[in-house]
Amino acid sequence: MENKRILIIDDDTNLNIVLKEFFKKHGITSYTYSVPPDLEETLKEINPNAVLLDIYLPETSGIDLLGQIKKLMPNLPVIMMTGYADNEKNLESLRRGAYAFLTKPFASYEELYHIVNNAIIYYSEFLKASDLTQEVNKQRENEKLNLIELDFLKSLHHMIGETEDPVLVIKNFFTLIKSFISFDIFATLMQKDDEIVIQIFPNIKTNKKLLDFVSNTLSEKITDLSSVETQTKVIIDIDESAPHSDKKDFTYIVSDLSTKKRVYGYAALFRASPFTLDEQVIFNRFCSHISLTLEKIRLFSEIKALSMHDGLTGVYNHAYIIKTLEEEIVRSTRYGSQLTIALFDIDDFKKVNDTYGHLAGDYTLKRVAEILKNGLRIIDVVGRYGGDEFLVILPETFLEQGVKVCERLIKDIENESFVYEDKSMKISVSGGIAPFSHGIEVKKFIKLADENMYKAKKTGKNRIYYD
Repeated sequence: MENKRILIIDDDTNLNIVLKEFFKKHGITSYTYSVPPDLEETLKEINPNAVLLDIYLPETSGIDLLGQIKKLMPNLPVIMMTGYADNEKNLESLRRGAYAFLTKPFASYEELYHIVNNAIIYYSEFLKASDLTQEVNKQRENEKLNLIELDFLKSLHHMIGETEDPVLVIKNFFTLIKSFISFDIFATLMQKDDEIVIQIFPNIKTNKKLLDFVSNTLSEKITDLSSVETQTKVIIDIDESAPHSDKKDFTYIVSDLSTKKRVYGYAALFRASPFTLDEQVIFNRFCSHISLTLEKIRLFSEIKALSMHDGLTGVYNHAYIIKTLEEEIVRSTRYGSQLTIALFDIDDFKKVNDTYGHLAGDYTLKRVAEILKNGLRIIDVVGRYGGDEFLVILPETFLEQGVKVCERLIKDIENESFVYEDKSMKISVSGGIAPFSHGIEVKKFIKLADENMYKAKKTGKNRIYYD
């Protein structure tokens, strides 16, 4: 795509300068505004490929500006930014049609470039699809093909607005495509974590030869999809309305489900009679649109995860851990269940930074967070409370049980070998623990744990303290 252009609206003039220089190095021209311009005139003049928009502006709401942009250019991707931990605002902007959400300061500029570039590519693909549609409309010999694709896109657009689940997208794809192409079997191969999942519609479990043929046809694509060692799982989905066939000889067409950056999997249609070239073209185009849907779902999930997790350690961030504690307090109050929390602080963390450098400090924070997370149950929650402090929530846990858990965590960290760039470091943590009492508020609850943590520091460190 030539001459990539991005419109940036943020009242932080210093950030605008940094972003303008950063994007210039990556071949993207930036148009920055510290106050909102005349959107109709500016969008018409610049014709940007994406917009970076701050949610909080001095005299207006970024969400309101998002609505104006969507009215003027409905498909233009708008990436929202904020330096405030306000999950409701963040999710509201996504519900209003934002392409993605970013928290300032950015976790990394590489991540920023990845999201912006994906938005530009997404918009470029949309424009290409629009241009293609116009071209098909002009060519009478392709009019039927164009109408088919338009009908599919309308149904697909409706589907995108209803689901954030890739599995449901594939099921809906099967339902949609039946209206456009005749086939006996629809199957997909997708990678999910360390598994390769093959879904087959409709049920052909009783026909082992046909089941093996379909599975093997798609399994040949596994080497293209992933280089890691995987296990294959075949899922048979029953659709009573679809015809069941036990014919021996089948032809098939296979299309990849991919964008420029990622291969999500493969889709295939099977039937006894050969597929025409037009059917192959239609299927490829439909798969292309499904791929963009999967890409949007992935980006939405990543942005949602970023709004919940600490960028350095990977555990929950301050805002989310506090929200979780509030929910646990409500639950304990309603059902009378036990609840204990602990606040941990890395002992002499400043010495780590001063002696070994801040990168060693970052490494220490990540390893401590990992040890805490791995040492807890599934129902327990850990988050970075701030700096080198970690808050641990222990639902359904008495104080005495919580003390044993914390003592074990402290021992795990004490016994861990912290080595950064061949330099060995001795790391320990001190913690304060507090049990839930009826009517206690979040701030008071955390304060009790904090006071006990301070006492642990004063009485020798590398220990848990409780009253």
